[in-house]
Amino acid sequence: MLREERLRFILSKLENHARIASVALSEELGVSDDTIRRDLTELAESGLLRKVHGGAIPTVPKAPAPLNLSERVLYAQAEKEEIARKAAKLFKDGQTMILDNGSTNMLIAKYLPPELRATVFTNSIPIAQILSEHPTVDVILLGGRVFKRAQVAVGAAVVSALDQLRPDLCILGVCSIHPEVGLTTPDWEEAQVKQKMVQVTQKLVVTAWRDKFNTAETCRVCDADELDLLVVESSIAPEKLDVYRKLGVEVW
Repeated sequence: MLREERLRFILSKLENHARIASVALSEELGVSDDTIRRDLTELAESGLLRKVHGGAIPTVPKAPAPLNLSERVLYAQAEKEEIARKAAKLFKDGQTMILDNGSTNMLIAKYLPPELRATVFTNSIPIAQILSEHPTVDVILLGGRVFKRAQVAVGAAVVSALDQLRPDLCILGVCSIHPEVGLTTPDWEEAQVKQKMVQVTQKLVVTAWRDKFNTAETCRVCDADELDLLVVESSIAPEKLDVYRKLGVEVW
């Protein structure tokens, strides 16, 4: 089969399947794994599909939310309020936690019970400012290069500090979530910090409102099945959440 015919076959296959596997394509087309990988790379570079581990999925849109934190704070406020109130139920006295950056996490910081006695590590400047007003929460601000657009510290110093922690839980801020692609974000340095947060925590909690689902950004953070708990708004269609439950993720 000619290269052009293979590419058309692959795209036709993808129209009827949520995911196609490289091994299956290799067997169906009678070509080597390397040939299929080159074909998928070419189609991905043309924006016609998205490569994932072991195969490909249809092209995934990016999340529509603005990237500047000052704009994100005003975006989907009602949904974030609902999520933040749910997530606040997670906290118990004596916990050590990581509260990642993000506009939803800023609301979570505001809703921490006033009597809570806990330790919070964060690389978010606004969250540290919010928690500095909490009477009984000990706040440790992780320092590094300031990514001004997100008002968050990133870089090797933050990653190194996180490597010394073993928190009870981490509430991770994400830009995009997809059952096949996983959790992603547009900035590489920020992705590295989030990756380390995922590695060191004992319980990984992710909050997401509807526009973040089934989207993907450039830099991968972790696979969807690495989540322990997904906290969402009540208006999200159940079928969007069933796939995460099947991966073993608890959904609130």
